[in-house]
Amino acid sequence: MEIELVNKKLTTTDINCCLSYPTGNLWAFQMVQGQNAVRFTATDPTGRVWGLLLCTRNHARYMKPVIRGDWLDYVREKGLTVNDSIILTMVADAENGVSYNIRVEPNTELAI
Repeated sequence: MEIELVNKKLTTTDINCCLSYPTGNLWAFQMVQGQNAVRFTATDPTGRVWGLLLCTRNHARYMKPVIRGDWLDYVREKGLTVNDSIILTMVADAENGVSYNIRVEPNTELAI
């Protein structure tokens, strides 16, 4: 079963720094008690595997999760721009466990 974890239009911060991740979907990652980051891999439609790091704040009132790791390399290689959409999904499989997929839907709106 494939579950959508992120489906959002990219912002300037997403492209230049890190991808913001919805706090409500942190359940999809097994973060060790007392730690504020977890490494995972996501496969793009070409089959390339990207090493990503989901981090949360270890202080402050809000967790404000973000994805780092190979994220900026992914942005550059795919030529992502503001308002392109990023989709991150989790696939749960009884035989293979959990895997993650990442893909882009380019912004097709024309600026007038």
